[in-house]
Amino acid sequence: MKRAPRPTRKERRAQRGPAAAASATVHGDHGHIHCVACGRHISADELASSPPTATWLTCDHGGHFASCTTCMVQSQMLIATHERTGQPVRSAPARH
Repeated sequence: MKRAPRPTRKERRAQRGPAAAASATVHGDHGHIHCVACGRHISADELASSPPTATWLTCDHGGHFASCTTCMVQSQMLIATHERTGQPVRSAPARH
């Protein structure tokens, strides 16, 4: 009995559609979000609540970073440093 040929990598990618990273948007599914300034875990509900307890900040390069509303000033300072130096954002270690 002859084995059926396996699809090539290009064919498998075409069947799956766009890559998961490319299909995720700012308001899409992010799985695990942390504040840039304090590292606190942020749930997606916090971004959509009224009033919001977390928000997305955007740098000049187009990157999106999550921040607690209480840490927004510190997050903006970290992002400004990132914009000025071109280095990655110096985010706080994640905590839960």
